[in-house]
Amino acid sequence: MDLGGAVAVITGGASGIGESTARLLAEAGAKVAIVDRNAVRGSEVAEAIDGMFVAADVSEPKEWARIVDEVTTAWGPITLAHLNAGVPTRPYPYTVEEVTDEQYHRIVGVNLGGVLLGVRAVVPSMTSAGGGAIVATASMAGLVAFPADPVYAATKHGVVAFVRSAAPQLRRLGIRINVVCPTATDTPILDDERRADIARNNRPLQPAGDVAVAVVDLLSGDDTGGAWSTKLGRPAQRWRFADDPR
Repeated sequence: MDLGGAVAVITGGASGIGESTARLLAEAGAKVAIVDRNAVRGSEVAEAIDGMFVAADVSEPKEWARIVDEVTTAWGPITLAHLNAGVPTRPYPYTVEEVTDEQYHRIVGVNLGGVLLGVRAVVPSMTSAGGGAIVATASMAGLVAFPADPVYAATKHGVVAFVRSAAPQLRRLGIRINVVCPTATDTPILDDERRADIARNNRPLQPAGDVAVAVVDLLSGDDTGGAWSTKLGRPAQRWRFADDPR
């Protein structure tokens, strides 16, 4: 595909799914801005793809005005966004009463706020460009129960609900929005205990690059309002909700 002239913002782009998406978009000709708190790794990825790096905390509303301003000043209106930044709740195993206020605010702020605030911030820029496309990263834990990490599951269910609910509004502005819901994926979010839990349950890890392919397909395609599950060895599939017209 040819994405020459497209301006993309990727949160959590210093590693994992975000980094893989950034590399694919750059290969397709897009100008890519990496947004992350990891300045060292984020700068390395940006340099490798001839992009730009913006150090920011996506859970902070005021940071989003700066992100958009830096990108648009350099390259013009944003047309693509992958809102991908995510964090786990706390080390496994845990029970809900053990979650601290700090852990609660952090995971809700990044996983859910990073998507809501990101959409709010990039939509005016995309509208000025005549349209655009957004993909958020959720998880299969946003579609089914995930007893190992209930708070993480709650944030990812929220992302899925937001994307599906916002899609009709954004469609009228010429903006498409979808959400990817990967099964267990080989990214830095998985610590040793999480990896051990996945192995005990015989769940194969999919490469981050496989999810990135689905993200880029959605950014460059025609679909909107869908939650797309990704699993090792198969193409992304649109999740069938009772109220989904598809």
